[in-house]
Amino acid sequence: MDRRTFIKGGLIAGAVAAAGTAVGCAPSASGAGEPVAEEALATTGNTWYGEPAPLDSFDLVATEECELLICGCGAGGIVATATAAEEGVKAITIDKGASHGSIKTFVGVVGSRIDEQYGVTPDKMAVMNELTRYTNGFCNPRVARTWIEEGGATFDWISDTVADRGVNPFFETDTGSGFHGVWPVYPIQHGFVCDYTEEQMAEAQAKAGDTGDPAAMMHALPGVSDYLMDFAVEKGADVRYQTELVQLIQEDDGTVTGAIVKDADGYKQINASKGVILATGGYEADPDLLAELNPQSACIGGVSMAQMGNDGSGIRAGIWAGGVKDAIPTLMTFSRAAIAPDAPLGAPYEGNSCWMGDQPFLRVNMRGERVCCESAPYDYPLFVATYQPENKIATIWDANYQEHIRAFHTLGCSRIVPSESTLLDGRPNGEGLTFEANDMMIAQGMEMGIIQQADTLEELAEKLLMPADALKATVERYNELCEAGEDADFGKEAKDLLPLTTPPFTGAYFGGHVLCTIDGLKIDEHGRVLDAAQDPIPGLYAVGNCSGSLYAGSYPELLIGNANGRTVTFARHAVKHIKDNL
Repeated sequence: MDRRTFIKGGLIAGAVAAAGTAVGCAPSASGAGEPVAEEALATTGNTWYGEPAPLDSFDLVATEECELLICGCGAGGIVATATAAEEGVKAITIDKGASHGSIKTFVGVVGSRIDEQYGVTPDKMAVMNELTRYTNGFCNPRVARTWIEEGGATFDWISDTVADRGVNPFFETDTGSGFHGVWPVYPIQHGFVCDYTEEQMAEAQAKAGDTGDPAAMMHALPGVSDYLMDFAVEKGADVRYQTELVQLIQEDDGTVTGAIVKDADGYKQINASKGVILATGGYEADPDLLAELNPQSACIGGVSMAQMGNDGSGIRAGIWAGGVKDAIPTLMTFSRAAIAPDAPLGAPYEGNSCWMGDQPFLRVNMRGERVCCESAPYDYPLFVATYQPENKIATIWDANYQEHIRAFHTLGCSRIVPSESTLLDGRPNGEGLTFEANDMMIAQGMEMGIIQQADTLEELAEKLLMPADALKATVERYNELCEAGEDADFGKEAKDLLPLTTPPFTGAYFGGHVLCTIDGLKIDEHGRVLDAAQDPIPGLYAVGNCSGSLYAGSYPELLIGNANGRTVTFARHAVKHIKDNL
């Protein structure tokens, strides 16, 4: 657990549409006269999303009315709920979990008030077009433009809403040289630092116990998401946990007017006169579905960081309402899952987290061969690995690794050396894992037999199950390139060409953190779900990882925090659009 996370409060197809019927995710429970999800899925051949159940097959215990139904209470649902409460929209928010989720640590936006205070203003169009370039054009730039134009104001609104709770916004301006290898880096990373009273700290300590685990303490402390939900409830928000979206309801013309939901009392119909927002996340928590829809990424997973319950049910509901999912699957994944030399990648995941995988050290395959330019976004080596034996490549470092990491100067959540950027009042923002936390991860990995260490390269190669002569020759060649200051083999950035000369030598194979899928339902610039003809489905919106249209193949991680930034931006935009237009 990094120092940053500890001290911050937590900013963590086809379509089937039957007129006049309920459409969406079939329920998981069975009973007399009730549909069964497994049976529905079994009858659909090779389509993963199955078929909807007839509306009259549900034994309803109640019917309720609202203006807006918000399905899901992660980052998008939290912001949508708070916005609806502020705007006076009568909304019901449901989540199948026992509590709300969180707004993640980084919020990537452009044009906030704090940008102006720091005097650093990135070019909005350059950022937008870099995101488009990252997808090779397989995106909707109009969707990107909404994030670009409104993200800063959304961040300002969050800042103002929680300011009286001791929450301080920050803007991480450090982008190093402005490039990571050949990839440009723009200063869009924002976040929050929370001040806590002695009473709050004491309460959190009591909840966390005496384990000394920073993660337990972090979870026990309130964060921005908690404060936003407090704000919403104070303004009358109706939030219901352990309540599952079952199916959407549509009129004969296709307009979405509510949903069937299920809670402890049974099935209920919630009519929503202004529409429904899907904020249910992606499908990464279902490893079988991930393997089916995105086999190229599923085979490199080593540690699951998925939010439980993100099983694609909201995307499924949107497809049954006539929506279309992004054609190109995209998993947000970082190279932080150290895995034993003889362990396979993919589910069930057998790795252990270690931030060394994000650093641009020498990378070799199981034959001891160097495989790529290491000065690249830190998911790229994972994709390179799919062209190597067993989809695995190893990272190699020596006793000088701390000195090398300082020279690498990686950014965002890969950063180990604490940032020197500060809040406007002079306090550090806490960005950076720290060497203490990183060394703890290395030690843990070694104790588990996942990370290997030796006094010679030959011995290290033996432990990594690769040919000793090949690894030794690779390191010798690499050191020659470092000495020359030019990587004639793969074009690694000169500042990252640092030789491996001092024992002990350490190495580990790295797979990916399985974070979240971001290839959801196609949307327009207002967050409206689109059908196969690219027309909006009346009354249906999607935000966050349940939505698509912005990513393809790989997450643009050097636009730091952009996924979270677009989530909160579209959640607020969608509610305002619904209020003003429906």
